[in-house]
Amino acid sequence: MQTEELRKYRTKLFRDASMMKTKPDRVPHMSFFVTWKILDAGYKLSEAMHDYDIMEKVVRYHLEHYDFDALFEWGGRNAVRIPEAFGGGTYIINDENEVVSYLDKAICDRGEEDELIANPMKFFYEKGMTKKYPCWAEGSVTPAMVQKAYDENNAFIQFAMKMLRMLPEEYGMAKMTAPNGFCYCGIDFMFNTILGIKGLSYLMRRDPGKVDAMVEALDELYFNPGLEALKKAPGPNMDYAFDYDITLLAHTILNQKQFERWLWPDLKKVLDVLAEKGMTVRLFMEGSSKRFWEYFKDYPAGVITMHPEADDVFELRKALPNCAILGGMPVQLLGKGTREQCVERARILCNELGKDGGFILSQDKMVSFRNDAQPENVKAVCDYVLEHT
Repeated sequence: MQTEELRKYRTKLFRDASMMKTKPDRVPHMSFFVTWKILDAGYKLSEAMHDYDIMEKVVRYHLEHYDFDALFEWGGRNAVRIPEAFGGGTYIINDENEVVSYLDKAICDRGEEDELIANPMKFFYEKGMTKKYPCWAEGSVTPAMVQKAYDENNAFIQFAMKMLRMLPEEYGMAKMTAPNGFCYCGIDFMFNTILGIKGLSYLMRRDPGKVDAMVEALDELYFNPGLEALKKAPGPNMDYAFDYDITLLAHTILNQKQFERWLWPDLKKVLDVLAEKGMTVRLFMEGSSKRFWEYFKDYPAGVITMHPEADDVFELRKALPNCAILGGMPVQLLGKGTREQCVERARILCNELGKDGGFILSQDKMVSFRNDAQPENVKAVCDYVLEHT
């Protein structure tokens, strides 16, 4: 096939699988490989993460050695150059051990919640920046540093645009998610950045009313504008594999009542709009999401594609027959198993979950470390999908 023809073919594979109306011509296969790509291509983590030309070579190597239909991560997952312009950051890169670590770093201390609630944007600049960047706290920020950060932000945007053009135009990759706004749930923002895991856990138990107020303030700034943008979307954009993408993390520390109080109201608003418009969403819930599956059972078939990280995909199919499934290939098997075991797992997944459609093969977790996957296992699974599904 010509490149554009291949892109359209691959996009239709994803659409047919996720919308659950037509069985795809074959099972689509998505790459969920992140920093593993760097090591597999023969570079150090710090090299590729600081040099966009090297990162482009990394992505090209991945595309040219493994036959996937779409690439979820195109080299921008761990952006480090922008925060480093201010002398800060939340990533620790260890080339010797080939590991990237992320700090649970909070920008709102206990006792400062009311300031954030009153004016989140003012708080971010006056308090949050001092927690994240030492130079901000010391008052030593210079115009040159601000200009450097601005330039680095522009450089990252240019890199992103280049990569997102390259994937479909040069390699016939399906484009992943249509640009329909971004709804950042307040509780997830608190978990990821503002309070951190420890701070949010403490506040939910000691002062749940303050959590309510913080969620409301943050939603007004981020979530609500994103929801309004989504409401204005014309409907399904068949030029992309999915209309929307949601990744959630805060639920990992929430019980049922906390989920219903602080996360589900926002998530439901987004899912309801998508269902009304007949649009599709890839929903990735880090860790286990099993205890929350009941909330998704009444949505129409073809709206939600569940990407479980730590739950059994066969159990998921029984519990939520209305949801398509993405994933199923254990990273542990790709890293520790044999070629034959990996191919057998792919065969079972494709034959049982994909026999009537509604299934997209991918890895259950973001593939990050060298031992997460053996190249020969990845290649064998890719070859099986192309030849036998």
